[in-house]
Amino acid sequence: MNTNNIGKLSNESLDNLLEGFQLISFDWKYLYVNNAVIIQSKCSAKEDLLGLTMMEKYPGIEKTKMFKALQRCMTKRVSAEFENVFTFPDNTTSCFELRIRPVPDGIFILSIDISKRKREEVKTYKYLKGLEKILFLTSHNVRQPVANILGVSNLLDDNLITFNELHKMIGHLKISALSLDTFTRELTKYVEDLKLEGQR
Repeated sequence: MNTNNIGKLSNESLDNLLEGFQLISFDWKYLYVNNAVIIQSKCSAKEDLLGLTMMEKYPGIEKTKMFKALQRCMTKRVSAEFENVFTFPDNTTSCFELRIRPVPDGIFILSIDISKRKREEVKTYKYLKGLEKILFLTSHNVRQPVANILGVSNLLDDNLITFNELHKMIGHLKISALSLDTFTRELTKYVEDLKLEGQR
């Protein structure tokens, strides 16, 4: 949104924006908030914010990195854009994409709740890390039994092996097969757990 156009927007237009819109005065009071901000801030009505300072509404906010960015915009008139994880008084958190701009009355903040997107990104990251682990486990737990089976099968081509040697080879094949079976079961369980994790 162009800063020059803010004055031309009606309160009705601002109220219906999907983005949160807050106008903060030089003394850190909420001058205006739209409907999206009420939802994002978990307030019941605009009156829960209007006229209060940010510090009154959210004690300790002045110690956050986000507030330092707001302060810089307020004093140096420098715009900023960043993502911020906001902790509410009830200790729940939400992630917001923030755009801060200086205006004659102080600063305005445009906010988009990107919590859902961030949760999806974390799920995707965990899933990819899980796939990497599957590849690693497969590489390390399958290679040795397969090598043993191939080694024994090569020895079986020799017509001069004795019955005792054959018995030992079959024992080695059985151990390798059991090892592969155990790993297959573990891998199946791991994949199922990974799918369940992705559905949460």
